[in-house]
Amino acid sequence: MENSHNLFAPGEMPIIARLHEVSSAQELEDAAGREPAQPAQPAADEPYRATSEEALENRLPFIGNVVHYLPGNTITALHRLTVDEDLYLADHHFVHAPGVKPLSACFPVVPMTVSLEIMAEVAACLAPGHGLIGFENVTAGRWIALTDTEALTLRIEGRVEHVDTLRETCRVDVAVFAEGESQPSISAKLLLGKHYQCSLSFSHEEFVADCQSSAAQIYGQRQLFHGPRFQCLTGTIYSGPQGAEAEILVRAPDDLFRSTRNPQLLTDPALMDTIGQVMAIWAMQQHERVAFPIGIGELEFYGPTPAPGTRVPMHVAITSNLKILSADVEIEDGAGNVWLRIKSWKSWQFQWDKRLVDFRRLPMRYLLSDTLPLPASVPGLVCQRLTAKRIAGFDMPLIARHYLTMDEMAAFTGKSGVPPRQLQWLLGRIAAKDAVRAWSAQHAGTEEKLHPAAFAIENNGKGQPLVSRWPDNALPIPTVSIAHCEDQAIAMAHSGPMGVDIERIAEHDADFLNAMSSESERALLAAFSGPGLQEWITRLWCAKEAFGKLLGTGVNEAPQRFEVQAIGADGSLQMHHRSSGRQALVTTMRDGDFIIAFGLNPE
Repeated sequence: MENSHNLFAPGEMPIIARLHEVSSAQELEDAAGREPAQPAQPAADEPYRATSEEALENRLPFIGNVVHYLPGNTITALHRLTVDEDLYLADHHFVHAPGVKPLSACFPVVPMTVSLEIMAEVAACLAPGHGLIGFENVTAGRWIALTDTEALTLRIEGRVEHVDTLRETCRVDVAVFAEGESQPSISAKLLLGKHYQCSLSFSHEEFVADCQSSAAQIYGQRQLFHGPRFQCLTGTIYSGPQGAEAEILVRAPDDLFRSTRNPQLLTDPALMDTIGQVMAIWAMQQHERVAFPIGIGELEFYGPTPAPGTRVPMHVAITSNLKILSADVEIEDGAGNVWLRIKSWKSWQFQWDKRLVDFRRLPMRYLLSDTLPLPASVPGLVCQRLTAKRIAGFDMPLIARHYLTMDEMAAFTGKSGVPPRQLQWLLGRIAAKDAVRAWSAQHAGTEEKLHPAAFAIENNGKGQPLVSRWPDNALPIPTVSIAHCEDQAIAMAHSGPMGVDIERIAEHDADFLNAMSSESERALLAAFSGPGLQEWITRLWCAKEAFGKLLGTGVNEAPQRFEVQAIGADGSLQMHHRSSGRQALVTTMRDGDFIIAFGLNPE
């Protein structure tokens, strides 16, 4: 097959640097009491065989406890992922909470390309004398994530599907199951052979780049969540409607695992992860979307992994841009030849709110909720409002992890039996934490905010929310008040007592009005009629709720005891508590179809 990169013809170059999978398979056969298979004669330029003393440093890192092995047929292996051993997990987690949460609480996820390596190592044990030359039908159905745990056991099952003696290839089906799961997290067909084969063609035509970005800037601004071990993009990234081009710096895999300094990898997970990264950059720059890899149609290797320190070009041609973003990919070896080709790399696209995207990448710089403008007459008060629409399409437990402490996460999980109530509670906690963070940043005179999981919000014996576990610094602890209505949540932070409420303007009948108001209050409302009357009935009810929270008692099924004595032209209401004689001015304001009321500093 001819190509523009002087690639060798199919079958021309033998597999090299594949001794260790042969060794692993032989060891398994010896353990099974069978004659070990004879490895293929190594090529002249093949690296030396590792000695037994080097085995711990130079080995397949994912070949763990083999619980079943039938040579040339089937294999089942167990591998235990741990945050202590699998160091790469520290650079591939979804919750950015440095110094605030342990890694296990930050939803560390095994990259899809690491899963490819896991499957390759197990498949290689079924094909001694062969090397990895490709993947087909890679399907990543679910994340392999450590969820509030330091370890997770994977079960990897491999089965030889077909052996082609003429072409000297072996096709192996492999699936990876996470602990406790009956369905595979990822599966694929792996092709192993004694010679590289070239069957995928890829013509990367010139495309017009309408966007240029610096890889250093992309990583520095956390446009991608990947840590240093996966930051292999370098220089300028070019993208346009038809595709993208980038350069990759090959890194040594010497710090991916704690106890394996020189792992004998069959792929290069960090290098290959940059494909998903470029796809994500393309989706972000061209369509303001977020993209995560979910599969590969076909992948072929045409040579050994380029040496660490090599800079290799990548070419990406977009073939489909629907819900699933698809592309054909070619990566060179740094010397003008092709190292890898992919037909149909697939990434799932999400259309998330921009504020959500910004918060996720820099949670100490951005708030997720909206800041509600307040009258200038109430300085020092911060009000944040949030609707369910802001986090639509995002995994609710995952956004909870960004905001909540471990104890708060337990409270959140405990409400899972009633999803609408769970969502409402979470919206309130997000709004409250944002209000506290904005308030403390104002007092500190800085744009940098507290991480939302650096403190907690609990309820006292009366049900009032209060800030707890406050970081040890010079800032005072603010008070906070929270209110919910349908898919809305509102919260305020202040230096002193306060109460807030939110209610949708709605039709209220005479029975409702009589139950919640006094005769003198109904006399005040007589000045209004029609839609204006319904708005003021809502203001009255909302003010009573806010006043009850301000006093720390709540309305407590006695709304007539929280009485409006006067109504101001600016929407303020002078409130009086009949039982205690305490008074306060409650401000009400209209925001769309909702009334918001808040009161401060009771007398």
